Amino acid sequence: MNFITFQIQKSNLDEFMDHWSRLYLYDSEEKYTSNIGKPLTEKSRIELFEWKNGSKISQNKMDSILENYPLEFSEDKADRYLNYKKSGGAIWNIFYLHCLDPSVWPIFDQHTYRAMKYLMTRSIVEIGNTNKKKFESYLNEYKPFLASLKQADYRKTDKALFAFGQFLKIAAKYI
Repeated sequence: MNFITFQIQKSNLDEFMDHWSRLYLYDSEEKYTSNIGKPLTEKSRIELFEWKNGSKISQNKMDSILENYPLEFSEDKADRYLNYKKSGGAIWNIFYLHCLDPSVWPIFDQHTYRAMKYLMTRSIVEIGNTNKKKFESYLNEYKPFLASLKQADYRKTDKALFAFGQFLKIAAKYI
């Protein structure tokens, strides 16, 4: 008996990044592109977190943003925002670091993690459930993984990994 399978083959990393970054779809992309890499203002901070959230911010989340993510932060960013014992969720803390310095702190979430793990292991693996596990994965796996790719266009890489990770989430249902 023959079984139907599918493959997506790319001959090199650049082709992979080109293919998957073109498949990236995310609402309100202009909220990200018009605000990232610039000093945070009250308006830009909200727009960036709305973009990350994928929708308007609830009052509870707004309270958390105002409490945990100031417009300026001059202390040790990693000690504050990559510490599971401190307030704020791991993904939003990492995103805030990205907002402060996008070239040092790449975006990280369930989709980029899933894509990374698949590229490393050929298995679909989900992100850990705790802030501690997420921070460890970000620092010990994801940042070194991105550095190993040696891709100059961080945004294109993020889009490609996000889109590929979303695809893997759907594909996992059929494997």
